[in-house]
Amino acid sequence: MSGAPEPGGELVHCPHCGDAVPPGAFCGNCGGDLADTAQRRRHFAYAAAPHESVHRPAIVSTLLPHLPHRHAHVFREVLGAGVAAVILLAALRLYTPAAVVAAVLLPVVYLLYLYDVEVYQHEPLQVLAATYVAGIALGTGYSLVVSHFGAHLAFSGSEEGPVVSGVVLPLVAQALMVAGPLLLLSRSHFDEALDGLTFGVATALGFTMAAFVAGEWHTLTASLRGSGVPADSALRIVRAGLIAAVVNATTTGLITATLWQRRHGRSRGRPASPWRGLRASAIVAAAAQVGLGLATYFISDQLLDVVVWAVAGAALLIWLRVVLHHALLDEGAEQGIGPFSVCPECHHVVPGMRFCPACGVARSAAPRRLRDLAAPQREAPA
Repeated sequence: MSGAPEPGGELVHCPHCGDAVPPGAFCGNCGGDLADTAQRRRHFAYAAAPHESVHRPAIVSTLLPHLPHRHAHVFREVLGAGVAAVILLAALRLYTPAAVVAAVLLPVVYLLYLYDVEVYQHEPLQVLAATYVAGIALGTGYSLVVSHFGAHLAFSGSEEGPVVSGVVLPLVAQALMVAGPLLLLSRSHFDEALDGLTFGVATALGFTMAAFVAGEWHTLTASLRGSGVPADSALRIVRAGLIAAVVNATTTGLITATLWQRRHGRSRGRPASPWRGLRASAIVAAAAQVGLGLATYFISDQLLDVVVWAVAGAALLIWLRVVLHHALLDEGAEQGIGPFSVCPECHHVVPGMRFCPACGVARSAAPRRLRDLAAPQREAPA
């Protein structure tokens, strides 16, 4: 990538949108690569983290898109350490603390992320109530109802087992995870696709945590050091507590991000692929939940079950990144060249536009406090 545009420099014409924009590596208006006329959609540079490819199954830059890459390594290290702790505790047959760490790891990390980037702005209580609290309440109610009816109807091994356990329950759970964020859909100041993503992910993590705690209640209330095969217990805890949380967060975020984009009409009216719309996102999410539900019902081998869930989670992360990438490229109204300010991602002094001309990051992917408080350095050229 080339460096930041010089203040007062001549404008150039973008080969993608045709507008006169400041010189640099990317068009500040449409985000296209100024040096490559064939790469308007720039699959080599993810709009929320331009140093990464779009087709990369990265948890942090996909589910935590407002996080600048200079801070992202801290969250990756915490997640890695948490996963290692779960595996180590399970290997030592300390199943209770392993389950506790697995239950709270992703929800706590996401809470820290919400605090760090101030997604909720001036409404922290309302946002947390509509996402985390709603997700926990819905997950708890779902688990209680399922355990009650499951004990009476004995779905496992019956003719109705695959339909109920593999189809009905996953679809009901997915619908409940989407219900919480709907409380925030009408808020006009939460009108970006990344807002919908964040609320969906937070609700899904709260829901999954509650469901996991209910499912592992026998482990959480048992003695500190349990019995059984450590490998099987570790795989079960990792799949139900960690991988399922990523899958649920991804499918729910996929639906809510496209729902927010459609509801608030922030698209610039350019032709959009039906594969990235709300209907396609709902179909993909439902198909993933049903497919994984049936896989868990029929697969008895713990390792194979974990592999299937992990592969599906990686594929869903890539699908979500593609949807978010194009949403960021298409979102927002046309705007002119604003005053120069510091880019929160690359720290170059660049004109205030929808995309940083130096690194190509979408301005809407920046933390709100940095997006709003980036002090202008100079006036842009007339």
